[in-house]
Amino acid sequence: MVGSIPPPRFAGARAGSMRIGLEWMVLDRVTYDLHPAAPDIVFRLDRQHGAWAATPEIDATTLDVATSALDGYRAAAHTLEDMRCCVRRAARSVGAAVAGGGAHPVRTCGGQRAPGRFAGFGMHVQIGAPDADEAVRIGAWLNQRAPLFIALSASSPYWRGLDSGFCSARNNVAGTLQASGMMPSSLRSWQDIARHVARLARHGLATRVQDVDWDVRPDPEHGAVELCALDAPLHPAYAAALACYARELCIDIAASPGSWPCPRAADLYPWNRFNATRRGVLGDWIDPCTGKKLSIDHVVRNDLARLAARSDDPDFPTACVLIHELLHNGGQAHWLTAHVAAGTGPDDLARLASAMFDSPVASGWKVEQ
Repeated sequence: MVGSIPPPRFAGARAGSMRIGLEWMVLDRVTYDLHPAAPDIVFRLDRQHGAWAATPEIDATTLDVATSALDGYRAAAHTLEDMRCCVRRAARSVGAAVAGGGAHPVRTCGGQRAPGRFAGFGMHVQIGAPDADEAVRIGAWLNQRAPLFIALSASSPYWRGLDSGFCSARNNVAGTLQASGMMPSSLRSWQDIARHVARLARHGLATRVQDVDWDVRPDPEHGAVELCALDAPLHPAYAAALACYARELCIDIAASPGSWPCPRAADLYPWNRFNATRRGVLGDWIDPCTGKKLSIDHVVRNDLARLAARSDDPDFPTACVLIHELLHNGGQAHWLTAHVAAGTGPDDLARLASAMFDSPVASGWKVEQ
């Protein structure tokens, strides 16, 4: 017994296996406002059988979808495309549409079942770890690079119909939550995590690890390291690519047992996170090990080249092409703000996001005039 609660059991999973969770916004198919039809969509998806499942959130405007364990980009892309097709069909049958994006560009609260709640839409990636202590160590390394994923997934520049000044308004709001950001660097074992959560529990702040809003945290239920900080990408293909990038980083970290990040990582993380949230892929990132400031574009491209050279996933280069596309186009947030600069109203961005989701391929970077 640690404090008032026992250490949670860590399931353990095959190293390199991954699960992808996405929160998609449910929209009225005519107005493209948030629409509380997620339970109706889930009811129709219950008839589907595949390597994924859908559940409604407390807010009925949020559709939560998650895959089972996957290996590599081909399996991820195939599963998410099947999910996209089935969800699109089910949504249309109830007069709804579905879209990615971290937040609705105009509406900031959910539907009838959760009035006043901020409706944010995110992506989680769970990468299998063989044991709990290794999940903590891998998570500490992955946490350093979480700002890169915040930048690559950033897709919520508008807030209440206005340019928020951030590429990810969702992450800017989420950054105000209790215990958000970096997992404390003092936590270096599963027992450390259990004691930390027990201390929070004594104050009524948490009852389990999943209650703590770190950008990267151990996931005992799935035996994994969980990356939590991403906006929901505008197309599932980008979600598959980013998940595989995270998977390759975790595999790379696991190949250096016993190593831990530099102590200065905790000092630099708030700046790295804020910069990624604000500027997206056009931002900078300070390497905690060298103290050198580099462009996010440079860091990601170097990562992908290094990881592709050692990856055993023959389809990882395809994931790299999609991530390069995000970098080349200035990211999804830039695509949305460019539409507004060309004359599209913020209230029409949800329709554009839905059109991107409806496309069978991750395309549509042309800006409507």
